[in-house]
This record gives sequence, structure tokens and C-alpha cells, in this order.
Amino acid sequence: MQKALLVCYVSSKTGIGHLSRLLALAQNLKKDKKIVPEFLILGDIIKLDSLKEFQIHNFSFNSDFNLIIQNILETKNFDVIIFDIYPSHKINNLCELFKKIKQHNISIISIDSLIEHCDLLDLIWIPSFNFDCSKYTHCKSLLKSGWDTYLIQKHLKTKEWIPGSKVLILTGGSDVLNLGKTLPTELDTVLQDNLELNWVKGPLSKEPLLPKKPRLNWTIHDAPQRLDELITQSNYVISVFGISFFEVLQYGVPAVVFSPYNNKDENDLKALSKENVAKVVNNSKLAVEALFKLINDDEIASIYSINALKKMSVNGVKNLSTQIYSLIKI
Repeated sequence: MQKALLVCYVSSKTGIGHLSRLLALAQNLKKDKKIVPEFLILGDIIKLDSLKEFQIHNFSFNSDFNLIIQNILETKNFDVIIFDIYPSHKINNLCELFKKIKQHNISIISIDSLIEHCDLLDLIWIPSFNFDCSKYTHCKSLLKSGWDTYLIQKHLKTKEWIPGSKVLILTGGSDVLNLGKTLPTELDTVLQDNLELNWVKGPLSKEPLLPKKPRLNWTIHDAPQRLDELITQSNYVISVFGISFFEVLQYGVPAVVFSPYNNKDENDLKALSKENVAKVVNNSKLAVEALFKLINDDEIASIYSINALKKMSVNGVKNLSTQIYSLIKI
């Protein structure tokens, strides 16, 4: 059986989004029984039961990336290597590394980055609704983007949205800016009485600082193995912009989304606001106010739910798996 190596970084600064995408892909590849996936993780190993299903090559975050890849290729035979690398890592001599990989007749796929190497890669997969592939017609590699490219695990069936009292709070796997220090108090002060607030603490996040005498009902979920159950049990969600937010959209739960990272996601958020799938705001304070209004507006909440389900109706993981099978001629 053919083999795939899935490569990413994981740390408190990088987060776990790259690993989450690759894990969704690996689980689908395993289910299809056409390719055996293995992981190369530089950085922290996250304690996820689903990761235990796969062979993992683990190295420190600051290891020599090129040397590790070359050493693995000398001892292992892979048919495809899939890179999900954070753009700011600035790995040197990637061009030479890709040329050496190609000499082994190994196909190369990149997720969400490395577009500057598009003449050496076979496929660049951009999980984004707001990326214009037409600007890269000069590239030799195949580029794919759109609402049907998000790499998200989906384990449960979609339920029709109804109003209720359960609110889910998602600040990412590492909560880089430590929203857990201030956001709980903002929510507890502003939101309606009798709400149940479920805070998801990511595996690399600090414990959220709850009010000493909370007005609302709080539950902290420490690094849950799967978000699906929490999402489908929720009536509303407040989330930072990232993979977890799109996981919410695929279940059609009305959401407020914001980016705490200054202007990093500005273009995507502007485009997202036009899609009418969620309430888009610029910071956590506005997000709390928007959530208050959303909970009181069943009509707009229902519109968000319906539109989100339409946009996320096609599974990106299955799409990418099909592309991989075609690429390595399975």
C-alpha cells in the first residue's frame, strides 16, 4: 500500500490548526484504505486519542527541517509528502529540498502556504473561500481553493437550529493572546441571564480566569477530544477566526466571529461579512455585544444557520483525498 508523510509544526505560538487539518485528512485516508498516512511533527505532541492511530515522527520545534526530511527519505519510502507549514517559519533552502524530494519520484502537496514554490509542487491546497487562484495561472502546480476546500473533521449529523440558552466559546488551541484573562468577565457582565456558557480550553491554552462570583452558569471543557458534540449541543457560538470557526459553520450553529490578531485577517473578515454566514466583528469587546444582539434575533440567527450549511455542504477532506489519489495514480 502506498504511503503519505504529513508534515507540520505545533507549538503554543503556532497553535494546533495545522495539525488539526492534517489529522482530518489522515483519518479520511485511513478510512479509504488506499494510503497509509504517517506524521512528522516538529514541536509539541498533543494528547489526542485520534493521533494514536498513526505512526508519528516527532522532533523539537527548532530542529533542522531539511536534514530531518532528508534523513526520513533515506529510511522510509513515501509516495507523497503533504506540508502544512506556518509561513513565518522561513525555512532556508526549501527549493533545493523540494528538488531532492522530486528525485525520489515523490509527489509534493502544500496546504495554505509555499505558493512561491508553485513550479516545484504538484498541488497547492488553499483552504479559503477568499483566495483568487486566477492570479497564479503561471504556476506549474495545480491550485485549489473555495468553500469546498476546508479540511475539517465531521463526525455527527447536522441538526436544524433552534433558539436556546447554550453558548460555546472558542478561543483556539493555544489562545495566543490570552483572551481567557479578560473575555470571561466581559461575557458574564454583558450577556443575558440564565445562559449556559461553555468555554473550550485548548490543549496549549492557559486556564480561563472566570469572575469570582459569576452571574451566569459556566463550564470549562479542558482540551476535549472532539468539538463536534459541544458544537451540535450549542445554540450560539463566539469564536476567533480559524479552523474551529469553520467547524461551527459546517453544523449551521449561529456564530459571532472576530480576529484578535490586529489586521492579520482583515481581508478575509471583510469578505466573510458579505457571505452572511455569521456576524463578523473586529475585536472581542464588539463580539460580546454582537453575541448579545444575536441571541435576541432569531430571524438573523436562522439566516446565518441556513447560509452556513449551504456554503459548507461539500467536504473538503474528501475533495483533497480524491486529488491525492489522482496525483499518485491510485
